[in-house]
Amino acid sequence: LCMSWRPGPIYSLYRPLGERITREVFGAWCRRVGPAPGAIDSRLPADQVQALFNDMQLFPSNTQVGEMLQCAKECAVDRGNGSYLTFSEFCVFATELKRCYEKGISCPGSLTRLLDQNGVERKRKPRRMPKVIAKDEVFLGGSCNPTTWRQDVAIPLLETLGITYYNPQVDEWSADLLEMEFRAKEQASVLFYVIDAQTRNIAGIIEAAHIAGARRKLVLVLDRYQPGQKLCGGETISQLEYEELNAGVKVLQDLVEKQGIPVFNNIPVAINCTAKVLRDDLNGQDTNLSSIQCNNADNHQVGERLVRLREAFNALEKNRCGQISLTDVCIACRVLTNRKLSVVELKSLVASQADCNDIERRVNFEEFCTIISKLKTAPNGTNEKWTLCSRPFGSPGVNIYDVFLGGCSSSSGWTDNVAIPILNKHKLSFYRPKSKSKSLDVSDLTAMDNCYLLLFHIPNCIRGLTIMATAAHYIGLGCNVVLCIEQIPERRKSIVENELLSSQAVNDYNRGRVYLRDLAIRDDIPVFDNIEEAIQCVIGKLTAC
Repeated sequence: LCMSWRPGPIYSLYRPLGERITREVFGAWCRRVGPAPGAIDSRLPADQVQALFNDMQLFPSNTQVGEMLQCAKECAVDRGNGSYLTFSEFCVFATELKRCYEKGISCPGSLTRLLDQNGVERKRKPRRMPKVIAKDEVFLGGSCNPTTWRQDVAIPLLETLGITYYNPQVDEWSADLLEMEFRAKEQASVLFYVIDAQTRNIAGIIEAAHIAGARRKLVLVLDRYQPGQKLCGGETISQLEYEELNAGVKVLQDLVEKQGIPVFNNIPVAINCTAKVLRDDLNGQDTNLSSIQCNNADNHQVGERLVRLREAFNALEKNRCGQISLTDVCIACRVLTNRKLSVVELKSLVASQADCNDIERRVNFEEFCTIISKLKTAPNGTNEKWTLCSRPFGSPGVNIYDVFLGGCSSSSGWTDNVAIPILNKHKLSFYRPKSKSKSLDVSDLTAMDNCYLLLFHIPNCIRGLTIMATAAHYIGLGCNVVLCIEQIPERRKSIVENELLSSQAVNDYNRGRVYLRDLAIRDDIPVFDNIEEAIQCVIGKLTAC
């Protein structure tokens, strides 16, 4: 059988492309879908795309993978309802993610960043730490007792890889361990956090959101809650609390991915990513952990690269036969990669020696994608023109506001009855979230970056997880924030959103409030327990500018 098989044109195309990136892509593809020659024509189902990227030490977000599949569907001909990637499509996406590894992506700025009088971002206060500390590489944060993910999964993998770690989970906790845990967290190279669904994880979600904003190296594993599930203590969560907890996890994922930080649902894969971060000395936002996972929608849309290729191909495909000439490919190469390539040079890339005599050799879209992917990673092809997408400040149509009114206005009416009348009196503009759900939509997140000050009100009549996580994140970013936090009354019958909370639930949500208050105070953020006082602080800050 092997003797009778002869390489077709498309297989011959990939063999000359077998240098570093293309060989790596092709090897990973074959290991996942099957050996050559049939591998080239195979399709990778949607549910295996993320795993294949992980095989190559690439960790795109769920949002990005969905975008890739959608763009591939839009660019394909007669794909119908199929959801999969071809080899050439995967090659384009893998090449683009690899390029991000080498170049990095900058994150958009926010008006609420604290600036000094010269417009320079104010330095954070250095925290005093003991001079001699045994530094562990990884801090294992997130869900604690009675969860066992550390001992059962994470620690054995870290020890196998020779990575040192600090485990804050102990059988008997005492106050003196608090300072030790804080030191370990501050000194660790990577903060590895797991938010599972066995506990409410209120403080863990808030902490992870803050870390993501504070330019730390964070690797995050998230689990989803299920309707009517029981927590580890045997308590069954209501439908309303299920929605609150899942919304909190979703907001955390959105905020973290917005910063280009990996989010996983699998601990072993996340440990593998952690090893890569340590090995390559990658950083969070500053040197861009997007070298592992590119930022999604707001900063970098990997799927757009395939759309660009399809647009270029269609523009050159004059006879609509599904193929373009080598001369046309040379034109596209110059536009897309800024490289001047002759037809003779191109022929060596697209065919075996037996096929090179055909000056009329034509290229289909699959081959075109692979050629461009090859040229974009070649040593003299680094000056490509595919600039990264970032949201420019001051672009037409962007609305600027004085203050963002964050919090649940429907529960206490604080926006209509208190905040807005006072703001109108002082002629200050404001943005009130459009989303009526517990989470923020894209327009809300965009508006937050275009406000000078962010006010978050967490009243005692709501659980408030999503608001607390969002507030913690923007405090971590160094934004101009004012907080109003009300504790849920610890009484025999605590009613929140028309539901009776258990004593454990009250403790969990109040612990989150205490944690948010503490981290805000450490970062010099004003915190109030009265909304009118908080509004007056907002007025003072904005009118003093």
